[in-house]
Amino acid sequence: MKWCIQLRPLRRLAIALLLFFFVSAGNSSAQKQKKIPCQDGDHYEIDVKQIAVQYQGSSFQGTLNSLTALGLRLTITPTKLQEAALETQQWNEFVKGLVVGYNNCAVSKQQYNEGLQRIYPRLKGDAGDLKQILKLIKDGQKVNEARLRSVLDSYLANLRRFATASQSEIIIERIEALVVGQEKILAVTEQTSGDTQQLLERQKALEARMDALERTSKEAPLATPAEVEDEIQKILHAKADEAEAAYRKGYELLDRYRFGEAIPYLQHALGIIKLPDFYLALGRAYLYEPDLNKAQQILEEGLAQLADGQNQQHEASLAVFLGIVLENKGDLDGALGYAQRAFEIDKKVYGPEHSNVARDANNIGMILENKGDLDGALSYTQQAYEILKKAYGPDHPEVAAVSNNIGTILKAKGDLDGALSYTQQAYEILKKAYGPDHPTVAAGANNIGQILQDKGDLDGALRYAQQALETDKRLYGPDHPQVALDSSNIATILGDKGDLDVALRYARRAMDIDLKVFGPDHPKVAIRADVIGTILAAKGDLRGALRYLQQAFEILQKVYGPEHFTTKRVAANLEAIKQLMK
Repeated sequence: MKWCIQLRPLRRLAIALLLFFFVSAGNSSAQKQKKIPCQDGDHYEIDVKQIAVQYQGSSFQGTLNSLTALGLRLTITPTKLQEAALETQQWNEFVKGLVVGYNNCAVSKQQYNEGLQRIYPRLKGDAGDLKQILKLIKDGQKVNEARLRSVLDSYLANLRRFATASQSEIIIERIEALVVGQEKILAVTEQTSGDTQQLLERQKALEARMDALERTSKEAPLATPAEVEDEIQKILHAKADEAEAAYRKGYELLDRYRFGEAIPYLQHALGIIKLPDFYLALGRAYLYEPDLNKAQQILEEGLAQLADGQNQQHEASLAVFLGIVLENKGDLDGALGYAQRAFEIDKKVYGPEHSNVARDANNIGMILENKGDLDGALSYTQQAYEILKKAYGPDHPEVAAVSNNIGTILKAKGDLDGALSYTQQAYEILKKAYGPDHPTVAAGANNIGQILQDKGDLDGALRYAQQALETDKRLYGPDHPQVALDSSNIATILGDKGDLDVALRYARRAMDIDLKVFGPDHPKVAIRADVIGTILAAKGDLRGALRYLQQAFEILQKVYGPEHFTTKRVAANLEAIKQLMK
């Protein structure tokens, strides 16, 4: 699927002391809470949301994201910064794991207090040091990189200690595996240019890949080793233990996103017994490695084993992943065929209102959208939406994801009212599910703002664009390219409203950020210069407009050439200004 209060010292101390007595079960207010008998004494139930607010990590995330964006100014490897930024994005999951574990006795009082009263303050200290280093980089000063490495190592170590205390180590392992895997992929598939934009795109690709893997794990889980044990025993009793052990090890490595390491174990299991689950697991490992040709071969072999139609559940699962493989390879017709095959099987096996049918319908909708069949895409995606709304209720994130897809399709069809309705619905669901400080919520606000701007509701567009800006500033820091994009969006809206002086301030702020991050010859700087030139022209400052549009044109002509549509558009603006000045 497609699918983003600082307390004063005395106040923090008071909260910490209150929390200590609350957790110790000796405070009278604790007696009013639900009492949970545990091996280390009674625990009193704690509100996850309250702790998440008190021990927030958005400032950590902003610092790490900004350091990642500026990492090419350093000799320190970007990999460690990317890893730290990704792990920091999981902070809320770590806090949630700690509180939930405490509430169900899996986390002791000592572990809970260690996490919040000792590890968290150390993390804040490390993050503060990183923020000071970030300021030096932004100011153009020389950075003691040995000091940066030391602080970053300390930060990562404390973050991982917190993850361990919250019993969330597997999240750390998955991120480490993803970062290592991407470095391996890049070594084979691209020559690194050292360009800042490429570094940011790699970071976004990592985030998108992690999100896709987490969604796949939830929507199409592999059979557990225990679930295949009986089948193994029936088919080949003599080799059952060996096959089960190999699959178990491969399954554990897959669960930790260590796909290359999982492949030999899964190959071994499949070599002993030709089970559909083994084909599916090995095919998925190759898909995520990624080796798309090998993934296609294994999944096709698995389907061929089921030619008699006796195992339709596995047939549908294999077809789903073959569709994903072919879509990644650009074979949309082939992908559509397998997605439709899975859809028809799942309707027959599970009934027309099962979540698997919704997944298949959404997959078909996305493929049809990519093929340009917007009517067909809308029909299937709306079908998925209705199924999920009935299965999970109207306020589930899965419903939001499909609602957002519908909004995208309707916008492409020119139905702005319909697009706005579905996009706003997705935004409200996600805000409720994840809170206001989440990248998908900020992206949703931007989407709504763009639709409202197209509709001519400039006040509404501005309100949502400013929400996106404030959220992204908290998440990424004030000098991140995403903040520059948000600022530029606001500038165009203000320009349409006629508030040209304020529009100019936002446009120049966007350009300053991109100049600092990308340098003076980057296309993003050209786009920002074009916006500034347009605003200056509207203000009547034709000489200033000419200067900025000339700058934009020269950058774009150098990077894209004179025939690129963006170069031609800016050239037309430039010529219009020249004509006015005659």
